[in-house]
Amino acid sequence: MNTERLYPVRIFCDFDGTISTKDIGYDLFDQFGDQSPWHDDLIDGRIGIRDYWRGVARTLRQPLTNELLEEYFQTIPIDPDFSSILELVREENVPFTVLSDGLSIYVRRYLSLHGFDDLDIICNEAWTDEEGNLNIRFPYSSDGCDCPSAVCKRNVVLTHSTPNERIIYIGDGLSDFCPAETADVIFAKGNLASYCNRNGLPHHSWKHLSEVVPELRKLLAKRRIRARHQAEMVRKRVWESG
Repeated sequence: MNTERLYPVRIFCDFDGTISTKDIGYDLFDQFGDQSPWHDDLIDGRIGIRDYWRGVARTLRQPLTNELLEEYFQTIPIDPDFSSILELVREENVPFTVLSDGLSIYVRRYLSLHGFDDLDIICNEAWTDEEGNLNIRFPYSSDGCDCPSAVCKRNVVLTHSTPNERIIYIGDGLSDFCPAETADVIFAKGNLASYCNRNGLPHHSWKHLSEVVPELRKLLAKRRIRARHQAEMVRKRVWESG
């Protein structure tokens, strides 16, 4: 059913630990590099996330080749109901963006391996050069936001949506705190759910995407999804500040 809505809807979905069942960005570099000193400095605030990624990239013991990544991906299951969410949003003609603070070298390849080649994906850009070094570019970073992410997800949400759209956000981690503040409907688990509870953000709790699908179906069947007032105020403040 393609519902005739009073207001358009747009969905943003995290990748690590949300679509994939494990945080690939952490686990990958834990297995093939040495992120411990960089991770400690990041948590303690001595370095930012961009310096963290660059530092960890230098610790890789071998190049992240296609063969290595594909073998590694076999150990990380995808949430089996991610495909159900995609079927639903396509059926309802709702724009859907995978929004990740991870690296394209694993986000895009992991999704492609599972047959999802045509998704709108926003993340940090990373590639291996001829010498086997991992290079990283941060096209979505922002010095005007306090979020601890190389991809400023809040800014991405706001620049990829219009003022009259209703925003639905699905996530689980630290990089999802800031964009969740701008969302009218939040599906949260893990650290994001804890953040929502601490800050009084109404949300749908979930552990597996199978729990998100029926709630999302109910929402998308409505002619009108109510705007969340606090989210409207956050969006208005950011838009007005430029």
